[in-house]
Amino acid sequence: DSRGMLYLECLRIIKAKMPKVFLFENVKGLMSSKYVDGRSLVEVIACDLNDMGYAVTYKVLNAADYGVPQKRERLIMVGIRNDLQKQFVFPTPIPESKEQTLRYVLDIPTEVKNQVHWPLSPQAMSILPYIPEGGSWKDVPYDKLPDRMKKIRDNMQRYHAPKFYRRFGRDEINGTITASAQPENCGIIHPTENRRFTIREVARIQSFPDNYVFFDSNLKEITAAYKVIGNAVPCGLANAVAKEIMAQIFKK
Repeated sequence: DSRGMLYLECLRIIKAKMPKVFLFENVKGLMSSKYVDGRSLVEVIACDLNDMGYAVTYKVLNAADYGVPQKRERLIMVGIRNDLQKQFVFPTPIPESKEQTLRYVLDIPTEVKNQVHWPLSPQAMSILPYIPEGGSWKDVPYDKLPDRMKKIRDNMQRYHAPKFYRRFGRDEINGTITASAQPENCGIIHPTENRRFTIREVARIQSFPDNYVFFDSNLKEITAAYKVIGNAVPCGLANAVAKEIMAQIFKK
């Protein structure tokens, strides 16, 4: 839609400043998005930047491949000004480790701030006891489901068998945390407790350091913190790409 044209403002600024390097980040879905004339949107953006004097490289990266305790795919585009005569090479993935699993992520010292959570709805609380560690809404007995979910269960093929209320296990790497922080669209349920992850827990899943403090004085600020964290680029992924840019472009 028309919001897809916002990238032109980015191009305007790049053209005015002509930085040595720029980095764009967006959702994986941009790869399949179309420009108004039917062309691939990501290719249109890359071509526009080529015409402005940049060598552009883009790729979908999974944050879990760079030490982040979350399987989260994002499109990363890096452009290097042509006079530098370099083409960016994305960092090599590293093997997953047990430190990326929830068992380690949720082991948080009591003195770390923001260990508060946003209470779930009564409906959510009514079905959580039926979802085992590592399970989802599909484990809930049919007669315990809300009517809306019964309709989906009755026609799983039509609704593409969604994984509502995914409760990742302690020995799993968590799935993508979204800005809405709702159990119907992301795995935000604690593995063993019937509650939403705390602000600090989702911050750790997004690889924020423990000394990064979010406000939590009232419910409005608590819900706002979930949105801020869910919208963020995982710190570990940003760090991996930034270090590679520094190594390839700026270090002699």
